[in-house]
Amino acid sequence: MNKKLSHKVDECLSSISLKEANKYINFEDIDLVMNEKKDQKFSIGIKKLLILILALFFPIFMELVFIQEITETNDSFFPKLVVILLELLIICLITYQFLKQYNNFLRNWGYKKYCYISAKLAYISYFIVGFGMNMGDYRITFVVVTFCIVVLLFLYYKVEQNMILEEINEAFNRNYKTSKVMNIMLKVSGVVAVLILIGMQVYRLNKWWLNGIVDGNPTIQNSLVDNLIGIFIGIPLLLLISLIPTYFLFNVKHHVQGKVISQYSEQFREQYNYTKKEWYGD
Repeated sequence: MNKKLSHKVDECLSSISLKEANKYINFEDIDLVMNEKKDQKFSIGIKKLLILILALFFPIFMELVFIQEITETNDSFFPKLVVILLELLIICLITYQFLKQYNNFLRNWGYKKYCYISAKLAYISYFIVGFGMNMGDYRITFVVVTFCIVVLLFLYYKVEQNMILEEINEAFNRNYKTSKVMNIMLKVSGVVAVLILIGMQVYRLNKWWLNGIVDGNPTIQNSLVDNLIGIFIGIPLLLLISLIPTYFLFNVKHHVQGKVISQYSEQFREQYNYTKKEWYGD
């Protein structure tokens, strides 16, 4: 019988027996979870530092921009303050993930996880800037941006959970129910850049009738057009783009392997003759 998608992934993983884990995991898998590929020019530590710099660039830049704006003008104080505080939170979360330590046997797994989380946080940082945009009615902007971020977090959670359950079904002959819609959304994210270009062209060719709707009322012209563009064109495209980090950076098999190895860490250590220092680190 199919089990509901709402089942917690951790519960599904904990149902995997040691016998099943041994069939799923071999020495090469452990080595890949533990170590980077042999032909890498840079160590995991250096690559992780580079990812930190890249991930922090946009939120720090936006932090400085809005701090400067809030000190130079009193206009839109609250929206700018919201951006400053939320971007600061993103900076703290990215830094926390950078400083988070993993056991030696999860060293490369932890690095891959950090890359993925940093990409997601950087993308959320891009959405947060929407709170400070001085376009249209701010009340609408605030509600729409908040809704987008909530939907974005929901999508990340559901798509990741769906991918993990599919991997468990395939690897361990389970029958957990998964969502085809989530699969379609993930695949679409890989080609969504084309849709963005098409959307931009459609708007450019048809914006005359949007402007015509509000030409008779100059006081609402900019507000209405900006809100229409943001809600009906910008938001769907941005939400589709949001899954690009998942599409490119979330290796579900690698993720599940790390979880399974963690679950039976001592058994795998003994089986493959690692010392405790080699396995767990200092």
